[in-house]
Amino acid sequence: MTTIPTYDDIRAIAVRLVHERYPSAVAAIIGGSFATGRQTATSDIDLLLLFDHVDCAWRDTFVAEGRTVELFGHDVATFTYFCHEMDAPRGTVPLAMMVVEGENILAAGDGYARLHALAHAIDTAGPPVLDVENLQRRRYAITTALEDLVDSTHPGEALAVACQLYEALADLHLRAAGEWSGGGKHLFRRLQAFDASLASQLDGALRLVASDLPAGQQAFEQVAAAVLAPVGGPLLEGFTLPAPAHWRA
Repeated sequence: MTTIPTYDDIRAIAVRLVHERYPSAVAAIIGGSFATGRQTATSDIDLLLLFDHVDCAWRDTFVAEGRTVELFGHDVATFTYFCHEMDAPRGTVPLAMMVVEGENILAAGDGYARLHALAHAIDTAGPPVLDVENLQRRRYAITTALEDLVDSTHPGEALAVACQLYEALADLHLRAAGEWSGGGKHLFRRLQAFDASLASQLDGALRLVASDLPAGQQAFEQVAAAVLAPVGGPLLEGFTLPAPAHWRA
């Protein structure tokens, strides 16, 4: 059995890595699974490096002392841009959460203080409010996918649609409530933290589709009804989506 490394082991690797390769960094923050105590035997080291200035932000993946490292290089300006312009419109702020949840392993200075305050302000502010058009798109996509699932008699097709529905329903439930969303395992974790009951229902529905298709179809109908009700319910008839006029060859 592979041993799960302790946080202290990972911290020591990160400290050596930063001192040897990135001596000009003014902050080095360990985030991800090790920061939240959810590490596994093969978890990456998620490391956010802050510099006084970078010509451009970057991301590197490499191995240090036998451990995969996912490294993100930023200064305050590039960090701000990525959080506000790239991540927040999608309803997720993984970089900000690295700072909020993680530990700075270097001596804290003014740069880290600014980064820390910025990340916490972003987290507290929450995601952009879903406008009417966005909500309509989501309601329509969920309604049509649910019809595909309920009508399906092919287990493989049904499971593929159910996976699509799981993500759409979980994301909508979080965003409609003004909560940050996530992707993959982080989507489940955020949903569970916000609404453990619905997270359990959605997880159970997905498992049922794989083991008992009729029961899974019924379970997804119930979860979808609960998620859609507060935002206007299902949407099919009357939905329209004009393309921009300049979309032509």
